Amino acid sequence: MKVSRWRRLAHRIHHTATHGRLALARRARRIRDWALARRRTAWSQILRGICFGSGSGLITLIIFWLTHR
Repeated sequence: MKVSRWRRLAHRIHHTATHGRLALARRARRIRDWALARRRTAWSQILRGICFGSGSGLITLIIFWLTHR
């Protein structure tokens, strides 16, 4: 028997509302665990962006300095 997507969603919402705090705590823990697992990746992307941005800025300043020298 195939259950529709909306029926599963309605069941999940009802279940979450029924169990209240426990479900909320479980969801918060899952979000926290997800963020902790991906923290290293996020920081590496931030560092990469900073390096690319500062490198581009430095090259721009050098070219500007050379053309106006």
